[in-house]
Amino acid sequence: MSSNTITLIFCLGGLTFLANWVCLSYFYLKNHSVTFDSKVQFVKVLFYMLIFSTIGVLTMGVLFVSALMFSHG
Repeated sequence: MSSNTITLIFCLGGLTFLANWVCLSYFYLKNHSVTFDSKVQFVKVLFYMLIFSTIGVLTMGVLFVSALMFSHG
């Protein structure tokens, strides 16, 4: 399997994870009426969510590509 194919699959998996994260975050914040006292608190929460999502994207991408390479040899 070529390097370009693996990179494309990794990026598409990451984009799918991030799109899912954005949708879930939007509905969670909307339905639970989360209020922020200041913009600094909002940016702090957004930063933590971004860090966790980045870790999730990298972890799922590595696991998915590893499973793909294992199954296709």
